Amino acid sequence: MFSPIEQGTKINIQGLNCWLPQVGMIYNKINAKYEKRKVFSRSLKKEEQYWQRTPLPDDWNKRRNEEKRRQQTDPEYYDQELERFRQQEWDRRLNGMWFMRFGNPEYITGDHYYYLNWFQIDTGYPDFRMCDRDYFYFWEYCIEDPNSIGMVEVTGRRSGKSFRAGSIILGYLSRTKNTNGGIQSKTGPDAFKLYEKAIVKPFRKMPDFFRPVYDQSLGSSPKKALRFYRTSKKGKLADTEIGMPELESEIDWRASDEKAYDGYKLHRYVRDEAGKTDEADVWESHLVVQYCFEENGLSVGKAIYTTTVEEMEAGGAEFKKLWESSNQHERNDNGKTKSGLYRFFTPVFKNWRFDKYGTPLEEEAKTYFLNERASQQNDPRTLSSIIRKKPFTSDEAFRIDGNRCLYNSMKLNDQIDKISWMTNVTTKGNLVWQNGERDSRVIWEPNPHGRWETAWMFEDDKQTNNVINKGGKKYPQNKTKFVIGIDPFDHDTTVDERRSSGAAAILKKYGSADEDEMGYAFVMLYVYRPQTAAIFYEDMIKTCHFFGTPMLFEDNKVGIKRYFEERGYEDFLLWLPNSIKPGISGHKKTHQEIAEATESYIEENSKKVFFKSLLTDWLDFDINNTTKYDAAMAAGYALIADQLIVSKQKTKKEVVEVGKLFKSYKIG
Repeated sequence: MFSPIEQGTKINIQGLNCWLPQVGMIYNKINAKYEKRKVFSRSLKKEEQYWQRTPLPDDWNKRRNEEKRRQQTDPEYYDQELERFRQQEWDRRLNGMWFMRFGNPEYITGDHYYYLNWFQIDTGYPDFRMCDRDYFYFWEYCIEDPNSIGMVEVTGRRSGKSFRAGSIILGYLSRTKNTNGGIQSKTGPDAFKLYEKAIVKPFRKMPDFFRPVYDQSLGSSPKKALRFYRTSKKGKLADTEIGMPELESEIDWRASDEKAYDGYKLHRYVRDEAGKTDEADVWESHLVVQYCFEENGLSVGKAIYTTTVEEMEAGGAEFKKLWESSNQHERNDNGKTKSGLYRFFTPVFKNWRFDKYGTPLEEEAKTYFLNERASQQNDPRTLSSIIRKKPFTSDEAFRIDGNRCLYNSMKLNDQIDKISWMTNVTTKGNLVWQNGERDSRVIWEPNPHGRWETAWMFEDDKQTNNVINKGGKKYPQNKTKFVIGIDPFDHDTTVDERRSSGAAAILKKYGSADEDEMGYAFVMLYVYRPQTAAIFYEDMIKTCHFFGTPMLFEDNKVGIKRYFEERGYEDFLLWLPNSIKPGISGHKKTHQEIAEATESYIEENSKKVFFKSLLTDWLDFDINNTTKYDAAMAAGYALIADQLIVSKQKTKKEVVEVGKLFKSYKIG
């Protein structure tokens, strides 16, 4: 799937170009050659061509018993018909197969075949589904890609995700020597349940040619680990296994804590319900377990994280970090994502109802679930729950419960959904001094890895850098057009040990609302933590210079004030009315003012916000722990600055007390 195949077919699965062999060809993993195989078809009629399981031959038990009886005196004997069937099934399990589906040849991987044909789930054998085909294509790519250590999956409820993951770990460990497999879930008991239902029970129902020798010293359904060793006890059962080969591999399950597998080598690993783990931090757990897949610097194992995402306080926030760090479209110079994983999402309308060919009835599903949503429009909490459990997009899977959000969660979630379907909504880039000359002109340079993100840009470059330089001091000339809110960082960490970033939000002033659709919109956002505070301060000067406008900052962190003054940008520091110093204090009363200003802005202008990070910050915002929400705080300072500038302008005719604008603000 990973490497291009000559005369093969390329199919893109969620950003990964998966290569299929020519029709009727498979890659034989035994001899590393492409070989021809017959395309299976259950009928010559196109309408009757769909997946059909290949069961054991009708007389299998009778002939197998006879075969075993004769092997007691002649170990070299085997039934030729049974052996042909065994070889066929091993070939399909390892290399996949082709079958006809409504007039078209369809390829399924070896892992998918094993799952479909031999892995019994709670309702019997699985049906062929196109979404499962894509899942196993995606997984095969992850296996073959040396830059990937596996995949992370988000999907709706009852989609078969746990059974798919179980079939993958069992399928690999039960055919590979000297390997280890591990399972974790949201709790230890949940890990055991998965181990029992998706490992032990399906294993016991496998035909004997797929069931290697395993240690039955603790019973035929071992509770702690499925060990592919000869039974470690004396007696008749052990005697029957003397001389039989053993894989010396095992699958076990462990508690959900972060270090459960620390120092252990894993070749396959499943973390089920990874978005519901409230007993452990799944991101911290991943930072530990990822090294279990390496040996001497080389990757030897692969992982599957799978979940339906619940409320953020039940592990969803940590899982979201893992999800965002697994974007296959965002990789470092080594070609790897931050987590080493690739992410896979299946919308509910692709995994609900299917025709007999395995094709999802998408339009029928969309209509059904949209009707369900419409019936709960007046109950935001129930509506959010329905959307999160039956998501159309991955963003919907991470929706915040309306009862937890300080602001209008429906408007924020709706805007996130809207921009998720849009392309090129924002552009990343950097603001740099032209020719590297400070205090000259700041220019915009698009860069996908840039520190700034913009949703709007000046039509005429001459409108930028509207700054006057007099005697070494600089004066902004676009005060009536923009305002900037800045949340500086210091060298402390947040309560969750995360180093806070610096942030800046640029607001296009209210006075331009009649001029274009971006009036009173946030047009640029900066959320980043450079190596030093001085780099951040210089970035803020470039931002102010480019827009030609002053900024309001949290005055508790005096470093940025001193830097601006030393650089001649003192006039870019906003003063509150009647204040004795520039900036705004970062106390609880200010946080309340930010919340009030933000709430009002969201109610009237949420459709003008195109920065996903800002929208999600508002969804998560905790007024009692603001250090985690850099973008939200910067935007809040911008909103306060805008209203204070308006009030300052009014004082030319009348004195307006700040307390009339903000209920809890008091000077002095």
